[in-house]
Amino acid sequence: MSDILPDTSQGTPAYVSDYLSKLTALLAAIDTTQVAATVELLLDCWQNNRRLVFCGNGGSGSTSTHMVCDFQKNIWLDGGKPFEVVSLTDSPALLLAWGNDTDFTNVFAGQARTWLRKDDVLIAISGSGNSQNVLEAVKVAKEVGATTVGLCGYGGGKLAGVSDIALVADLRNMQLVEDVHMVLCHVLFSALRDRIKGLLAA
Repeated sequence: MSDILPDTSQGTPAYVSDYLSKLTALLAAIDTTQVAATVELLLDCWQNNRRLVFCGNGGSGSTSTHMVCDFQKNIWLDGGKPFEVVSLTDSPALLLAWGNDTDFTNVFAGQARTWLRKDDVLIAISGSGNSQNVLEAVKVAKEVGATTVGLCGYGGGKLAGVSDIALVADLRNMQLVEDVHMVLCHVLFSALRDRIKGLLAA
């Protein structure tokens, strides 16, 4: 795992160039066969009326919320069939209740027991790959027979080891990792949408 971060010693323009170069290199290193496998998994999920669930902390939680908008609204508009998509980050009351009444590590797992069913898909996002509440949601997903996709950084962490599919940004820089995860989510959505449009046009 690389620890080389953007260089601040040569001034801001050079820093910006270095940042973008590192982002480009991280994206180029992504295993595209795993991304394609995830798209096919999501297509099967939509076609068979299964549910797609997201979770993540902080910036990853915002990515989770963002992707519900893309997958739920736009797949309906382009595919003409609803896609049940939810993010476990989106109810402050539930997050606070699970955290206060049990433990913060349960804020996603408690909800996952409600939303996840056999053959559903959980996309679990963790910049470090070691967020315990995300790992607990993956544990619940496995218990109910759902498929797990881990979006990880920092070399993958524990999340990469327990996910059915792991998409890893191999760098210890949270902002670059989060950039990669957002791009990957948009790639997954865009590829799924266009696969569906292609099937409908055939």
